[in-house]
Amino acid sequence: MKVGKTKALVDDTGFSLHFNNPPRRIISVSPSVTEILGVINADSLLVGVSLYSYYPSSVKGLPKVGSYVKPNIEQIISLNPDLVVMSYDGAPRSDVNKLRKLKLKVAVLRSEKFSDIIKNINWLGKVLERQKKATEVAGYLESRYAQIRSLDWETPKPAAFYSIALDPIISVGAKSFINDLIRDAGGMNITGDIDQAYPKLTIESVIARSPDILVFSTGMGNALSMEGQLPFWQRWKNIPAVRDQRFVQVDHDIINRPGPRVIKALALLAQQFHPEKAMAIQRIMKNEKP
Repeated sequence: MKVGKTKALVDDTGFSLHFNNPPRRIISVSPSVTEILGVINADSLLVGVSLYSYYPSSVKGLPKVGSYVKPNIEQIISLNPDLVVMSYDGAPRSDVNKLRKLKLKVAVLRSEKFSDIIKNINWLGKVLERQKKATEVAGYLESRYAQIRSLDWETPKPAAFYSIALDPIISVGAKSFINDLIRDAGGMNITGDIDQAYPKLTIESVIARSPDILVFSTGMGNALSMEGQLPFWQRWKNIPAVRDQRFVQVDHDIINRPGPRVIKALALLAQQFHPEKAMAIQRIMKNEKP
């Protein structure tokens, strides 16, 4: 809302931020936020980004301000930002409060669902007066997401297990947006009933849940890649996915980051879960008629 020339917007902690003018020096302490700023043509406003923020390419040379779970407070302060954007599930509240006590404008944004990604795009568009571009991007993503989600999937839907790490075994639960991706791609996340974002499991519980497909991300290092994990999983032939050799790889940048590129992850998962729909999904992504 606007009161005179002042714009007030509330973040996901319920904190109200007031702006007389759009921010022109932004720090993103979240790779997904960095990507959102890129697609709404606001990456030129960035003066600092978190570790592992390297998309779009324009941000690669910017100062790094720590990770989204361990920001470098001194570095953030030294860059004199007009706005600091942090992740709801990562940013330590003590750091958020410290920056706010120093009168810095800090927005904390939640990213648990696809709808949160759309909300964040529109929120940042309003703050930065990039509303037209934000609306365009959000509409593009929502349209394709809805079209893929509404496809007439063959049943039963394949039971999928997303293997993040092995020691301990870590997957995705109900509070992760990846749970939504698996469901909306026509799959059934076998750990979707766990009320956590990244639950830890035993091998016995994975076997009992009997996944049809194992999903892995690529680009996170050999130990976490499919090649790094397969020697472990291949030992358990009583898991249907292992017995049938049904393994899916997705670039970790597009599946692990709650940003605009998740639509690519959705399309890839849907084609792997339902090969019979591959051509229809490709047409949707190209914005062609079925």
